[in-house]
Amino acid sequence: MNDFDTVNMNKLQKAKYYLKEYGFAYTFDRALKKIGIPISADLEYAGWLHRRRPDFGTGDRAKVRILPEEELAGKERLPESREELTIFQGTDTVLDESYIAALCKEAREHEDVLLFYTDSDLCYKKKRWKPYFRPDYSPELLLTFPYIGEVFAVRTKLLKKLTEPFPLAGNFWYELTLRLSALVKENEVRHISFPLWSKKKEKGFSGFYRPLDPKLCRCIENQLKRQGWNGQVLPVDGAAGFYRVKWALEKEPLVSVLIPNKDHIEELSTCIDSLLSVNTYKNLEILIIENNSTEAETFAYYESLKDERIRVVRYEGGFNYSAINDFGAKEAKGELILLLNNDTKVIEPDSIHTLVGAALRPGFGASGAMLYYPDDTIQHGGVVIKIGGFAANALWSLTDRDEAYFPYSVTKREMTACTAACLMIRREAFDAAGGFNEKLAVALNDVDLCLRIRKAGFKIMFCPEAKLYHYESKSRGMEDDPEKQERFNREIALFQETWQETVDAGDPYYNVNQTLHYANYSIELAEDNRGRYKC
Repeated sequence: MNDFDTVNMNKLQKAKYYLKEYGFAYTFDRALKKIGIPISADLEYAGWLHRRRPDFGTGDRAKVRILPEEELAGKERLPESREELTIFQGTDTVLDESYIAALCKEAREHEDVLLFYTDSDLCYKKKRWKPYFRPDYSPELLLTFPYIGEVFAVRTKLLKKLTEPFPLAGNFWYELTLRLSALVKENEVRHISFPLWSKKKEKGFSGFYRPLDPKLCRCIENQLKRQGWNGQVLPVDGAAGFYRVKWALEKEPLVSVLIPNKDHIEELSTCIDSLLSVNTYKNLEILIIENNSTEAETFAYYESLKDERIRVVRYEGGFNYSAINDFGAKEAKGELILLLNNDTKVIEPDSIHTLVGAALRPGFGASGAMLYYPDDTIQHGGVVIKIGGFAANALWSLTDRDEAYFPYSVTKREMTACTAACLMIRREAFDAAGGFNEKLAVALNDVDLCLRIRKAGFKIMFCPEAKLYHYESKSRGMEDDPEKQERFNREIALFQETWQETVDAGDPYYNVNQTLHYANYSIELAEDNRGRYKC
């Protein structure tokens, strides 16, 4: 796993960089690790908790009522509360000393917010470890596992909207958060980015905690029924406690697959064959956008393609990924557009069905797939903005079951962006965004497009169950000559100029306490990623 900021630096340059940016303590810690002296992650986290604790002021306990799980067991209705805020506290949880003060502060500053949740960790007596840094509100993630957790707070006026009785025991916490999510707008939910409660675990517990009650599946099914959503809830293979919704399609709308190509027939034929033989979604038109090929074999291959769903259209200009796909979109007839690199291969047969169902979800405009290198490590697991100064592929170089952090490689959820190597887009979202920015010929054009899709009012979904191989950079070559490097740097500068405010604000689906140097969701021990400071 490379540090995005120092990938091209030698050891001396790295040392100077870390000393300047993060101070002596952090640099010394890294140096000890490099020479093989182990530094306990638990000890690092204890120091982080002490250094990072915000000043929440004091809270008004008269406005708050705590409802422990034991008090609710066996009841079918929530007790009446006169307090402004109600804290629900699960069994074997401990509130941080700052929880109430933080809650009161946030409630005072955000009067329209109705539901509050925070980050958490594990504890044994006074020891705390293994933090879970949650994203900002993510309704789709909530349909995969109880990510909000067993401690959260609600304005009492929202609780009064819960009229239907249900058992307040067992899987109550998940059932309650799902029901509340159906009653609030997304801007009425507030995430406080600091571990303000702990789940009690035995000494030596090393994994990430998540409830394993099989009844959680029924909670998701109930939510789909309440909302009138048509889908099947399935467990995630090999990831106990996680679920996925396979969204049903009332119809299979036409999908226009846009595949830019210049020669490289071996890769293209692999891609086309997987669309025709592995993929189960049949209502496709495949547009090969021919861009200045020179090899006779390329045109012979085009002539050999007899499937009536395949068309070859010619783009005569020089290589400009954005312009090529804008040209293809004008030729396309589909209700949905699938941007697809010619060096990809469908692995999971239902991948396109999954991407269609996700892109057609209410409020969404696009969906992206999980992409793997040939060695089955992750090439793309969604895109996080601000990593490396602009954006990077999440989970890059990890495997599906790495638990350097929560196994986000199996959770369908909102993302700020996804790569256009495989990106399903509703036509109306593509048009509303104005298509690609053709000034971004090579770099960051897909991230820019996703940000403009979001600006137009649509969300982006990452679908890990849609799986493809991506033989990255085979088609065009790496950015390894001065001309390509100059263009790459110019386009990065344009992206940063266009989206500086957005990048500075940070990614809402990537916690402020997570590092901007790696793509593995790990804790940042040296900085707050929405504003640097030294330890």
